[in-house]
Amino acid sequence: MTLELNQVAQQVKAMGRSLAEQRPQLDDNLQRAQTLLRQFSNQQSALHERIQRAEKAQQGQRFEWVGAAPTQEALAEVYSLPPCPQQLTVIASDGSQIHPDPHAITLYYLINTGCIIYRHGSNKKPETYSPKPRLFYEPEDLFDDQGRLISTGEVNVKRDLAELEVLTNLGPAYAQTIPEPVLALMDGQLTLRVIDLPFDQQQDRQDEYIAMLDILREADVLLAGYIDRPRSTFTLSLIHLASLAFEDINEENLRRNHFRPLTDLDLFNFLGPGERSAIFSVRAKGLDRYTFAGHTIHFFYLNVSHNPAIPHLARVEIPAWIVANQTALDTLHAGIVRQARITGGYPYVLARADELAVISNEEREAVDMMLAVAMRQQGLSPEISLKQRNKNAYRFGRESFRL
Repeated sequence: MTLELNQVAQQVKAMGRSLAEQRPQLDDNLQRAQTLLRQFSNQQSALHERIQRAEKAQQGQRFEWVGAAPTQEALAEVYSLPPCPQQLTVIASDGSQIHPDPHAITLYYLINTGCIIYRHGSNKKPETYSPKPRLFYEPEDLFDDQGRLISTGEVNVKRDLAELEVLTNLGPAYAQTIPEPVLALMDGQLTLRVIDLPFDQQQDRQDEYIAMLDILREADVLLAGYIDRPRSTFTLSLIHLASLAFEDINEENLRRNHFRPLTDLDLFNFLGPGERSAIFSVRAKGLDRYTFAGHTIHFFYLNVSHNPAIPHLARVEIPAWIVANQTALDTLHAGIVRQARITGGYPYVLARADELAVISNEEREAVDMMLAVAMRQQGLSPEISLKQRNKNAYRFGRESFRL
């Protein structure tokens, strides 16, 4: 053991005391935030004016204003669980990857996706679908024009595209052949994270992603991104704006957000079992392409628990075309809660899709062993780096150094 736990113990105790000391101030700030939420619940126009002033105040700054914007729904309103269609098909996909490792026997990366289809009301077992894993090893897959190795962020973007591709292939196919609604769930945010890509690739990858969203919209597949235990503060940023006098909205005051230690989960802790919050849209730099294509990103908070004493809130992201269709919105709301209650708090299809997609340590080692055999058959010598060799020696309890 290399971590000196006795040296950490006193710091852990101090951390516990600090958390307890912070609680009264956090409770006061939360009470104030919820009071503002109720006060501005039906003042959408005034809030939009504040948002415009905040965005203008931070133009040209390193970080532009990011937060929530109100829709037509009252901010503090609670929306009860609607009835769920007796028959409903829910599809979820997830992905996993092996990143390229400069210390491994050779450079490659692998993307694996898993998918499950759950047909409520059909008396059929859930169907699983596992697309063929994709192994990338050609130089054009591994290096850019300057010879730099592909980053983990770029591999993650390819994984996210592969996840949505599965939904795009299966969702419309089911929607065309069955009478009931089809719901497609993604684990995490609905947008593609492209910030880790080289700038010249960002637009192309976003266009590719949005084209798949177009296909789902045209097929009437109800799409949502499910974020479990989110740390986001989009709505609290809006509440902070509401707390400022209009003339005091400037770059300096925007940075002094007294609600910052809180999260939106705290703000909406009044949601009862099955209830959702009002719907908000996301205001953030880089989302213009989604808005232009008709996929403006919206979200709401949802308590999927059935136990009033143990709430479980998640953030659900949906595109504009779901918001505009009340029947679709209600079906999605009810379908997610129905799925989450199968497992006691997390949608069953997302949990199973993760199990199908995940690459275990044993499977990673098996891939490396197969690769080593293939290399030797071609007269090549598979060798890990000396750094990795020493790590392996230490990990497996062998002597790695003798001085």
